[in-house]
Amino acid sequence: MNAAAPPAPSYARLDTLADYQAAFDSLLGRASREVWLFDVSLQGTFDRPARIALLDAFLAGSQFARLRIVLHDATTVTAQCPRLCALLRRYGEAVTISQTTESARAVADPLLVVDATHALRRVHHSSSRSVLISDDAASVRPLHERLAQIQEASLPAVTATVLGL
Repeated sequence: MNAAAPPAPSYARLDTLADYQAAFDSLLGRASREVWLFDVSLQGTFDRPARIALLDAFLAGSQFARLRIVLHDATTVTAQCPRLCALLRRYGEAVTISQTTESARAVADPLLVVDATHALRRVHHSSSRSVLISDDAASVRPLHERLAQIQEASLPAVTATVLGL
């Protein structure tokens, strides 16, 4: 039996926020091991039911699935993303939400990496232009490493439990 050939790498330039959002959700639907996201903040538009359902299915699909989110401003999560907070409570061991320290505040290009093989990068958080890379681990590797550097320059920000007296 011949094994199926791996998918050919593909690259696309996206010019609108609608295209970016569609590509974002498409990549979430392909995730099996790791979703790693950096953004300036998460607005309420992130917390759409369909997107949270994709993340829920991803996290429920494997005990080894991991969702890592790094933000400059994590206060938007608790203020504007109740569905994401519910997901964090449900899958607390698999979800981390961090906030960058001062050393990483200059980073301004939102980045999503899925399974170290697919990536979606906006050129700047204020721009609608983005680049989608699919099925190309070699091209995604530097972006994955960049996310690791951003993660190193961050601290836990939102947790699954609320501590109090």
